[in-house]
Amino acid sequence: MDIGGYTGKNLLIDVSKGSFKTLNWTNQKNQWLKLIGGRGFGAKIIWENTSAKTNPLSPESLITLNTGPLTGLPIPGSGRISICAISPLTGIWADSSIGGAAGTDIKQCGYDSIIIKGRSKKPIYLHINDDGADFEDAEHLWGKGSFETETIIKDELTNDASVLTIGPAGENRVLFACISTEYGRQAGRAGMGAILGSKNIKAVAISGTKDIPVADLKKVIEITDQAMEYMMKNDPQRYDVFTRHGTTMALDWAQEVACLPTRNFQENVFEQSENINAESMEQKIKVGDRGCYCCPLACGKLTKTKVNGEQVYVEGPEYETLALMGSNLGLGNIEAIAAANYLCDQYGIDTISTGVVIGFAIECAQKGKISLDGLKAEWGNTETIFKLIEKIANLEGVGKTLAQGVKKAAEIFGNNCQSLAMHVKGLEQSGYEVRTTPGMALAYGTSDLGAHHSRSTIVGWETATDRFGITREKVEMQIFLQHQRSLFDALGTCRFQYCEAKLPPQEFYPRYYIAATGLNTSQEELLRGAERIFNLTRMINVRLGISRIDDYPPARVFEEPLPSGPYKGKKMNREDYDKLLDMYYELRGWDKNGIPTKGKLEALELQL
Repeated sequence: MDIGGYTGKNLLIDVSKGSFKTLNWTNQKNQWLKLIGGRGFGAKIIWENTSAKTNPLSPESLITLNTGPLTGLPIPGSGRISICAISPLTGIWADSSIGGAAGTDIKQCGYDSIIIKGRSKKPIYLHINDDGADFEDAEHLWGKGSFETETIIKDELTNDASVLTIGPAGENRVLFACISTEYGRQAGRAGMGAILGSKNIKAVAISGTKDIPVADLKKVIEITDQAMEYMMKNDPQRYDVFTRHGTTMALDWAQEVACLPTRNFQENVFEQSENINAESMEQKIKVGDRGCYCCPLACGKLTKTKVNGEQVYVEGPEYETLALMGSNLGLGNIEAIAAANYLCDQYGIDTISTGVVIGFAIECAQKGKISLDGLKAEWGNTETIFKLIEKIANLEGVGKTLAQGVKKAAEIFGNNCQSLAMHVKGLEQSGYEVRTTPGMALAYGTSDLGAHHSRSTIVGWETATDRFGITREKVEMQIFLQHQRSLFDALGTCRFQYCEAKLPPQEFYPRYYIAATGLNTSQEELLRGAERIFNLTRMINVRLGISRIDDYPPARVFEEPLPSGPYKGKKMNREDYDKLLDMYYELRGWDKNGIPTKGKLEALELQL
């Protein structure tokens, strides 16, 4: 490869045949580079190798692990990979980003992307290394939790290996099962763990020793020194707050601006928020900080709690878990939230979807629509919450239906349960209540994977400027944020320190790209590549049946006024939302039904 940042090779693994081969993409270099890497590479692979008929849990489905050109280099936050597939939960495009060191190891094995297809006849784990892939027996691991599985595999191979695991929920194909690594980091959303489980893959271990290609390592280090100096000196107080609390600092903010999901998104303020905020966590359960590969912020928080009377340690809870397993369930006990976090991590299920599913179940039961197998339908009842986590992971009783996610569960239950199901495109809504924030409602509605904050957290900008405005400026900001997030996933770096923390400014990343690859670029050109990615994933979804009707927030947002709080009586006006959506499509170059026009695709040089 004549440029840095990329190996020019992908590894294709067929677990049905127990075979692998290296795919060289340098003969189509320009097509690949237009999509930058990471999520962009995953989108290209999924577009070219799946169809509208692909069943996400079939042997023919693919799951891809994708690095970016900055992954593994001495750059703050460069430990990310994007895991991409067609989601078994939603049936559409999905990607889930995960930190740690797995991305670095993939690059050190000599690959940009790992592509996995097929179904093994028996449980296995993959060991990806400098020579390709080994297929290791995993029958002794089947049924074990994520933490124990990772420890055993590290003992069998080497403690230096990165290990991505699934828990019992993934084995049971719970549709929001996640993939875990480093004892508490997850590719949480959209059911990636269920896909591995359907392929009889318990884990993917990765250990490489090759040098990572880089055009100008000295320049990369020089820019990193400047970035670190900026972080430490330009705004030391901001750096300290983000390092001390990580994402948990958002809990107090969400309560203050009234967008904290409470009791299945019925409300947007929680009377016990002070019991589950960052300060409470620090005082009661925090024992240390954890950072991903090459990250100075260390936003991960190691905590201790008790599960079944025994002391355990867990990374988290993050803000989203505090919100969805806490206020959204009426649970004002920080130790109990951490315990729920631990259980979800061990079973291998997404805390966001789990919190929304349980909140949905409790509300449905309170309104006489379903039974919880004898469990009390009470907000904040830890016995009910812990038992439902177990039932979901093991497909027991009502948990078997809830394991399908809120959209499918509501359809199965009937009895107008759909009106209580908080999702977009089948993906459970993450941690912001949006009846009074139309921009954030649009963020959830137009996200390519469903109601997830990773595509845009415009709610921060919106509540600080023009909260209720239905404006072109708001839509323009929304599109920018969607491209910005796409870019970081493509580069293989964490967005947190650049976007949320603004440490350092975003102008650093084109400089990094130039130094890493040797290719000249600009911030505008990189964002153009991100726009390509967003349009490509939209086209994947169009092929899978997505259109305008799917780009709306949940019905509750329009139909139920807030019952309490500073915005009591407020709900969103559907006509206002339609105006935003029309502006969004116009600015994107999509037609009235949300389909990218031929002219737009040609302008982006997307040959589909």
